Amino acid sequence: MNVDADLAHLLLGPAEIGNDEQAFVFLTVDEHGYAHPALLSRAELDVSPDGLVLAVVASTRTKANLARDRRATLIAVGGTVAHYAKLRLMASIEDDPLLGASFDVIEHKRDSIGIELAPITFRPSASLAELEHWSSSARLLSALVARGSGAAGG
Repeated sequence: MNVDADLAHLLLGPAEIGNDEQAFVFLTVDEHGYAHPALLSRAELDVSPDGLVLAVVASTRTKANLARDRRATLIAVGGTVAHYAKLRLMASIEDDPLLGASFDVIEHKRDSIGIELAPITFRPSASLAELEHWSSSARLLSALVARGSGAAGG
């Protein structure tokens, strides 16, 4: 399944220093069966030309959960719609402390009752971009695009 166009629109483009940005909820499941949330920015997300969701994560727990279960859920909000995308890990690239991963969208749900929704937001700074390894994230996202959807690994 390819990424829904409206969801892709929310994920594409660089995070902009000084402007409000959405923090995307990225859920995995821990070894005890509980949801483990992480918040990702557009600096850590992308969509490949062949319709995969690309993500870069740093959390050791998130990385362990992905290694074990190869599944995640991404939540994004745009206008009056909440997007819930169930993801399956297809390939990954490690660049300690980061893991770049490409995901096939297994299921996508558009949830709306017609009211305006406000996503979780934050205001990026140059120090946050450095702390969160955004330049390394960009390099990993580009490497995942270059590998394409047929790439095995991770």
